[in-house]
Amino acid sequence: MMTYGETFRYFRKSKGLTLKQVADDMNSVSLIGQFETNHSRISVERFVHLLSQIAVSYDEFQVKRRGTTRTPVQQQIHDFQALMSIRKIIADDGQHISEEELRRHFQQLRKENEGHYNLQLAQYVDLVQYQWEHKPTDSVTESYPRQLQLYFAQVDEWGLYELMLLNQCFRIFPVAISWQLLQIVRKKVTLIAKLPGYNSEIANVYFSAITAFTARHDLAKAWQTWHLAEKFCRQQNAEGSAILLPAMAGWITLHEGHEERARALFDQTLEYYNMLSLTEMHDRWQQILEGQISAYHKKIPQYFVFVTPFE
Repeated sequence: MMTYGETFRYFRKSKGLTLKQVADDMNSVSLIGQFETNHSRISVERFVHLLSQIAVSYDEFQVKRRGTTRTPVQQQIHDFQALMSIRKIIADDGQHISEEELRRHFQQLRKENEGHYNLQLAQYVDLVQYQWEHKPTDSVTESYPRQLQLYFAQVDEWGLYELMLLNQCFRIFPVAISWQLLQIVRKKVTLIAKLPGYNSEIANVYFSAITAFTARHDLAKAWQTWHLAEKFCRQQNAEGSAILLPAMAGWITLHEGHEERARALFDQTLEYYNMLSLTEMHDRWQQILEGQISAYHKKIPQYFVFVTPFE
């Protein structure tokens, strides 16, 4: 796998650009040279600016650097999550993978990490283990994994991994902690949003938090988070994610006891999918929202982790 500097040097040279042609007030010739030879690290902002200087998208850059958009560990986590994805559940007529088979796959992840330790995989294993040992309830005990909270607070540069990990943590963190971490997200998104393809992941964080706050009956926090999501989608022109804003408003409204109003909001999102001829998305979300109404009547808390669709 190539380093970031080596990959940047490859693209710069392939376009016939010299260091002097790429350099400017933000990135000097010396700094770029040190970055390319792995003698210096640069900030996300400087890196994004360099990509714009050579007209290369982040996705194109990562494909060249790794040969894939995911690291091997990210692929392992992705494959495990795909076993429980809503697409798979719907495709299998609502049938979940058996607990025995799921635990067998989980043990493979654990063994992989014991043999070749990786921080990301270790954090994911700890998270899944905690979720299995503690059934979702309206309250969160003091035993939640604080090491994950500290990681979010201390890591300087947030990327796709941090967003995906936080998505998984909302169901186990106390409301106050989740709200604090959302404030960190607000500060980080200015830089993260500049990376191509990240808008949907940021919106997913807000949507997942809304369901967690709603499940814990903190509807005030849920509405505050909805407004953060609406503002983000509007500022970033994230039309794909904005389609779900009415449905998320309906999610909260349903738990306020206004079912008819909630259904009308759900229908807005479904109608958007119809207008865009996104039949698969329409059918998927119709089942999800109907399931949410059914769970509401049965008084079953509904935590939902929003992720980009599994390939």
